Amino acid sequence: MSLRELQLRFAAALGDAQQRDAGLAVYRRAIGANYRKALAATYPVVKALVGDVFFDAAVDNYVEVHPSRGGDLNLYGDQFGSFLASYAYAASLPYLGDVARLEWAIDEAARAAETSGNAQDVIAALSRVAPDMLGSQCFALHPSCRFIESAYPVLRIWQVHQPGFDGDPAVSFDDGIDSLLVRRTEPGVLVERLATADSAWLAALAEGKGLASATDAAASLDARFDLAAALRVHIASGTIVATSNDSERNGRERRPTTHQ
Repeated sequence: MSLRELQLRFAAALGDAQQRDAGLAVYRRAIGANYRKALAATYPVVKALVGDVFFDAAVDNYVEVHPSRGGDLNLYGDQFGSFLASYAYAASLPYLGDVARLEWAIDEAARAAETSGNAQDVIAALSRVAPDMLGSQCFALHPSCRFIESAYPVLRIWQVHQPGFDGDPAVSFDDGIDSLLVRRTEPGVLVERLATADSAWLAALAEGKGLASATDAAASLDARFDLAAALRVHIASGTIVATSNDSERNGRERRPTTHQ
């Protein structure tokens, strides 16, 4: 059938209300199925937690509230975690929104840009920084880095729902806050639990804050925060991939931030 014939048939259908409505219903079902398939690929653990019927209904409701603004469904669904957190039918699963946020962070990390930064370059750059300028030094994290804070054990929930998991599926809800770093490594996306102070320190650096300011944020949560250890660990792991002076970063002179 030629394009012209398809166009004529479509135009004729518009003149027939019953045929038009039936055609549009088929179209809506197909579009709905595409959304469900796309979000199921991004949120497999959420789907495993609630089941197919609940998940499909939640996706249908989400699409109504947050219609797609682009043609790439691989990039659709960034607000699903926030939606589930306030979704009335998920009220008995208060952790569901945070599990979704973790899965979106994993998806984003997998798609993030690569970087040429490495530990040796960062260490070399730091060795050239004058001591009185160290506090204003800024650091770039790997583009894949994402941070998740949750009052629930979302990492454990995510782990026990991974394909091939054959350990103890029990989840304890008494372990306190999950402060998670999601980043891409050579083998794939890694999710690791951090101390709350370390998470705050890295998040502050990611926001463009200088070393002293970020360290203050960490120390306010835990006076035992070890700056030297944090630098050593996160440079070596590839979380921190570059460094630049605060004045160079912003194109103007600044006084070094004073560590109180």
